[in-house]
Amino acid sequence: MTQAPRLRLAALTLACLAAWPVFAADEPAADAPAAPARPSPQKIEVSGSRSNDSAIRRNQPAGKIVVGREELDRYGDSTVGEVLKRLPGVSMGGAPGRGGGIRMRGLSDGYTQILINGEPAARGFSFDSLSPDAIERIEVMRAPVAEHSARAIAGTINIILREDARKRQGQARAALASEDGRLQPRLDLQWGDRVDSLSYTLAGGYSHNDRANDSSTIERGTGRDGQPYDERSHSQSSGQGYNINFSPRLSWRLDAGNTLSIQPFLMRNENRSHGETTKTRLYGAPASYARASSDSESNMQMARGFANWRRQFDDGAKLDARFGLNANRSESSSARQEFAADGQRTRLTDNSATVRDNGFTSGGKWTRPIGEAHSLALGWDAEWSRREENRLNLVDGRPVLADFGDDVTARTQRLAAFAQDEWNAGPQWSAYAGLRWEGIETRSTDALGDTRNRSSVWSPMLHAIYRIPGSEKDQLRASLTRSYKAPNTRDLISRPVLSDDPASTRDDPDRAGNPDLQPELAWGLDLSYEHYFAEGGLVSVTVFQRSIDNLIRRQTLLEGDRWVSRPRNIGQASSQGIELEAKFRLAELVEDGPPLELRANYSVYRSKVDDIPGPDNRLDGQVAQLLNLGLDYKFKSVPLTVGGNLNLVPEYTVRSAVDEWQEVDAKRQVDLYALYRFSSALQLRLAASNLLHQDYDGSRRQTGLGATESFSSAPTYTQWTATLEVKF
Repeated sequence: MTQAPRLRLAALTLACLAAWPVFAADEPAADAPAAPARPSPQKIEVSGSRSNDSAIRRNQPAGKIVVGREELDRYGDSTVGEVLKRLPGVSMGGAPGRGGGIRMRGLSDGYTQILINGEPAARGFSFDSLSPDAIERIEVMRAPVAEHSARAIAGTINIILREDARKRQGQARAALASEDGRLQPRLDLQWGDRVDSLSYTLAGGYSHNDRANDSSTIERGTGRDGQPYDERSHSQSSGQGYNINFSPRLSWRLDAGNTLSIQPFLMRNENRSHGETTKTRLYGAPASYARASSDSESNMQMARGFANWRRQFDDGAKLDARFGLNANRSESSSARQEFAADGQRTRLTDNSATVRDNGFTSGGKWTRPIGEAHSLALGWDAEWSRREENRLNLVDGRPVLADFGDDVTARTQRLAAFAQDEWNAGPQWSAYAGLRWEGIETRSTDALGDTRNRSSVWSPMLHAIYRIPGSEKDQLRASLTRSYKAPNTRDLISRPVLSDDPASTRDDPDRAGNPDLQPELAWGLDLSYEHYFAEGGLVSVTVFQRSIDNLIRRQTLLEGDRWVSRPRNIGQASSQGIELEAKFRLAELVEDGPPLELRANYSVYRSKVDDIPGPDNRLDGQVAQLLNLGLDYKFKSVPLTVGGNLNLVPEYTVRSAVDEWQEVDAKRQVDLYALYRFSSALQLRLAASNLLHQDYDGSRRQTGLGATESFSSAPTYTQWTATLEVKF
């Protein structure tokens, strides 16, 4: 590349970042369509180096961001969420350092599909308990392909667990983290080898957590007696627990055309916590309690098994069949005591629950080349699951859900079939066309009776790449797809979950499901420009549009004498945005440049819910902007690499109903690391995450009947981590 193109690309990168002040004004955007790119079902082995990750992304018929071991290891993160938050268009719900739902394109949790080895993640599974060391790579797909479920309006994140070992290798990582003076050790081990036709990898880990939380809330409103009140509350809690996981993988090459792989995933975690809350009414009727004390325990056991059989035929056809089993069990119990100002206990609540989730999955794909330009694929997906909930809720020793029963059984059946064609139309064009049908049926049984919900969706998908003539490193992508968001099982079950507040307020209502929910349906358009550097760097610009029907949103209404929150289909919505990304080594742009690697991504999102007046009538929980700036410097004189990353999500407001608003404070996180290599087999990594540890603030406002406004604030903490990594 000549010097002039290099400088133009550098200018483009700086222009993307300079656009921040322009987009920072949170003005309603016009409903202009735009679109991202989507991943392809093509199977390519990856070593984890950045150049290979970029090569996979570049050659996929549908856009895919691949995060290999280099990025997973960079900051020595203890959770998957901490890795994902730095990726283009990915954010985390909740306070910094406290996990939360994984979100793509600013949309709330349910819009992002989470897969493990291509299979839907089990209900109740928390990615905070999955160590990044158990992962081979992460694939981020911005638009659906037929091979995976189309339940991905925002996109799909596919987590691939450790794969076959190509040679004998072992690794141990011992980490010690400290947060607010509380120690959290972690140990991850891996061993792999190849013996004749058998290749195996044994991976496992143990981690201990010890965390404290603190929050303060101011709430003002009008009580049931019609009188105004002003209430202050302060909560403190501390919790300890552990997580242990084991994920071996065995792969046999049966003959020249047959391979069988088996990969179990076993996990257990336990947690205990204690909390104290105080309430003070400055004016108005006395608070429901002056002090509350709570203790809780929980544990979860997960056993999943994946089997994959691959057969290659003489005519070039391939069959890839997979099967999965899962058996999950969780138990929880809590006791809460409430006291009046004089110290007399006024209420005792005991809750316990046992949840069993068992299921079976099957899927497969048959592919065959048609001529020299086409590759045809046909496939299926099936899932059967059964969920049993046994709950006991007592208030002062008496059951409070006697009318609804303590037991719920829910069965889910999902069936899908798909066809797709990948077409190489010459050196400039490649295209992908897919069609997927997916049907879901959910049945639940409790004391209220039997309920049944059935839905099905046809999802056509078109993706295309145009490689610009005369510029082999530049290409354009376009995708037109249909995706959907299915109601989760809990939202379909009528049985209520009672509020902690005995009076059930509008700000703290009972929660119940709605068996008549229908899935949200979305048409999506994605457009991208990509430029690739020789050593794996790239610059990309993506715009997208989503048009959503049957939007699901919770509404809180007064039912009898209690406030109840239920999900409902409320109408139409739209979402659009632009995503800018650049990553490269400075030497790729400037000859004899320093050994500096730069990474930047910036996204702007807008949305509109038609049935809610503006401004701020955004999709629930959608962030308005997202920025990451990162760099790494590798010293030449010593075996030391240092780096850092700034993650910024500016504050935003969501109007979730005609008379309800939520304001979320800005999140500013700075992460730093230093890696010293003593030898090729021994290295030490020091890291600090959430270095600014700013308070996390938010507010809610509701007008009309039962009007309230509340303001909350919680401190966050810096986590310091030292990790010793040994290869053997």
